[in-house]
Amino acid sequence: MFSVPRSAPTTASRTRRRRTAVGACAAAVGIVLASTPAATAAPESVVRDFYVDYGASYASGTATFTNRWVILEGTLHAVGCGRAVYGDAYAGANHLGSASSTPRCDGNWPIDIPVPANVVGGADRVLITLVAPDGSDAVWVYR
Repeated sequence: MFSVPRSAPTTASRTRRRRTAVGACAAAVGIVLASTPAATAAPESVVRDFYVDYGASYASGTATFTNRWVILEGTLHAVGCGRAVYGDAYAGANHLGSASSTPRCDGNWPIDIPVPANVVGGADRVLITLVAPDGSDAVWVYR
């Protein structure tokens, strides 16, 4: 019997086969990615305002609660010398960490104090204290 040779594939048929293969691969990758569990997202940052004064000095700004830190940012208005701001982070009954600004004299000074809160979810509150050589005052700020 005599067989008729097949003609070589055309460019159009090769392109169709390539597109079909690429589409199948993309679908397989999509199935794998869709079935992979997502990483647990960290809780969103929460920003709270604070104000604490002692005598004529005061500190004001924001406390930003993140997953592992509480960031105190703002201004220390110092009247006299030895004024500083402290932050103490807590989660439940646990004290998580402390940090402070540099002691300052007379003037307005920027504060940027990262207070460690190294537990999952971070701190639920921070105690912000303004200290002076003759005393102090403090306020609680809650997440």
